[in-house]
Amino acid sequence: MANIAITGATGLLGSNLANYYLEKGDSVYALIKDENSKSNLSAKAERVYGNIANSNDIEYLIQKARPDYFFHLAAQTQAYDSLTYPYQTFYNNTVGTLNVLEGLRAYGNIKAVVVASSDKAYGELMTSEYTEEHPLQGIYPYDASKSCTDIVTRSYRETYGIPVVTTRACNIYGEGDFNSQRLIPGIVKSFKENKLFTVRNEGRDVREYIHVGDVVTAYNAIIGHVLTKNSQNSFNISSGDRFSTLEVVSRVEQILGSVVQKEIISLHTLEITKQFINSNLLKATTNWEPQFSFDKNLASVVSWCLDNI
Repeated sequence: MANIAITGATGLLGSNLANYYLEKGDSVYALIKDENSKSNLSAKAERVYGNIANSNDIEYLIQKARPDYFFHLAAQTQAYDSLTYPYQTFYNNTVGTLNVLEGLRAYGNIKAVVVASSDKAYGELMTSEYTEEHPLQGIYPYDASKSCTDIVTRSYRETYGIPVVTTRACNIYGEGDFNSQRLIPGIVKSFKENKLFTVRNEGRDVREYIHVGDVVTAYNAIIGHVLTKNSQNSFNISSGDRFSTLEVVSRVEQILGSVVQKEIISLHTLEITKQFINSNLLKATTNWEPQFSFDKNLASVVSWCLDNI
């Protein structure tokens, strides 16, 4: 049985990851910023209230959990919000990561760490797909803050020998997502409230989507890699399920059996237009394979959103 600490534990990935390890019999210590936030997090998790931007809160979490494994997931996650709040985005995503890594360096007894970066850390796609060798050149605030997260993490890995790996996942969806700023919950919320749903960039932006269950097993496989070979400093996590925004909207409408009221805005926003992720390195290194299909599992996710959003 392991002690596991997770920041961002009330989010879609954090809650599912915590529940996964709790079901295995491990002890999970969850750092929570807002005690009133809706979450799928099990009541069995040990809740620790604090903020990643406060180094004292991170130190307290580490002292309380005495973790074997640490998952740093907390961040300002909405790319669109980062354009309005760039300072908070850079501060939380960069200083928050520094606080975690410095706290673990002082702790000195950590076995494996996974830090969530993002596919957006790569910036605009320069080849047919992002591989781990693609340069980190995020430009917009969220993207650049994730590039910084990657660079800081690698610095601590190479300089201080912390057993840490960064992950760059494509867009995560699934049951347990209360964030209506994300695409699928947002569509369902607009449908339920009979409100207009805004589709940016004419709905032509193309993203790759992966079910949270596959990301959880990928993280567990990465922990196993760190504990054994620890030969890679970063992994892409992807599914091959690639759709434009309008294609996702159409699929959700088919499941709902109704057209969602929407406005399609042609004005280009400061977001990457196309993101295709290659996760062959993760598959070859750990034997991980995604098990969920977007088209097969979307109905279950929409159903969950209808019941919970």
